[in-house]
Amino acid sequence: MEWIILILWLSIINGGLGGQYVLNWMANQPKYTGGDKVDISAGVMTWWREISKLVWAVIAVIIELIRGKEVKYLWPGFLSLSTIIFCAFTGVIENIGFFYLPRNYSPHIFAPYVNVYLAFLPFFGKMMFNAPIRKEHWIGISLVIAGLATPHIPWLLGVAQDNHNALDLNAIIWILIINGCLLSQQVLNNKTVQTALPGVGPNALVLWREIWKMIFISSAIFIIPIIGNLMNANMPDSVSSTKFETRVLNKVDESKKEYLLNYYSKSDNNYVLKSDVPENEEVKIKEIIKATEYHQFFSLFDGSIIPNNWLPIIFVIAAGLTGYIYSFGFFKLSKFAAHFWVPYTNVWLALLPFIMLLFGKEVTGYQIAGAVVVTAGLMIGVMDHRRNKVEEIAKKNSL
Repeated sequence: MEWIILILWLSIINGGLGGQYVLNWMANQPKYTGGDKVDISAGVMTWWREISKLVWAVIAVIIELIRGKEVKYLWPGFLSLSTIIFCAFTGVIENIGFFYLPRNYSPHIFAPYVNVYLAFLPFFGKMMFNAPIRKEHWIGISLVIAGLATPHIPWLLGVAQDNHNALDLNAIIWILIINGCLLSQQVLNNKTVQTALPGVGPNALVLWREIWKMIFISSAIFIIPIIGNLMNANMPDSVSSTKFETRVLNKVDESKKEYLLNYYSKSDNNYVLKSDVPENEEVKIKEIIKATEYHQFFSLFDGSIIPNNWLPIIFVIAAGLTGYIYSFGFFKLSKFAAHFWVPYTNVWLALLPFIMLLFGKEVTGYQIAGAVVVTAGLMIGVMDHRRNKVEEIAKKNSL
């Protein structure tokens, strides 16, 4: 029975995760959002995604109450709530990254790398829950790593001059951040379930996490732009010529370029802002530079939560639904040690290159081969299920 439950929920989680990656990507592609440039920041998209998940969680909890569940079973306890709050904070950071990456890369390029943290799960499972580390798991992880490297083989062997699978520095930084967030969440999901008061179910846990996610992302969207404005983040006094030209001048039309050069003069290798710029002109300069996403941190939180174009938000809201589904599934399975089941929530990665082919993306044979190897790695760990019974983690709270 335990394995039937695992297989069922792993199938649901895979569908939710895969669907979310595709929907996040579509929300950032003008081709699917009316043709105009997507001018909705990653932070605003995250806000809409989280409010969508919160609404679905509220509906689920209301249904449970109507069906007779007592209100007291909605409170997880302070210890469990503390882990929920931490996971909510890292979850918001992670989601911002998941909306930033699809603007520049197809999901079949970056998605496999955000799951490298899986290699570390056995250590945390052993350390925190005394869960056994199986040799089959190590074989599987080795194959996953080999699969991730496969798309780069032509470039490594010198067959291809350009590595089309390469990621820029910002993408690498976001992938490292996302890996850290996901690793902490998978470990703490176990603690959330383990320390929750008796009778508290997955819907209540998802509800509390979404409440705190909304608190964090709403605060960020309100406070960070104010800080950026006070710091004149979008009107630097001096900036290197290469940076100003690539991030600003090359992204604006000729009239705006000419306007900016009236106030920025080139000196050696820098553009320097003229002194005594009128206040009304400062506002216009900031607006032009902000539209180019010049400051890569503050631009993540720019913009109103009421967009001019609602098509990207429709995709984001749909991603929120898939997010609620897999969040529920993660809590449902978190009574088991994470490295028993988390690696197998990513089977969808093997199918992603084929899905992106349907969207007209260029997919190489090496990428498909890598997907096959990753799939083998994700699957081989369960080959010994008859000899290794899935064990529940004992709850710390008792009646």
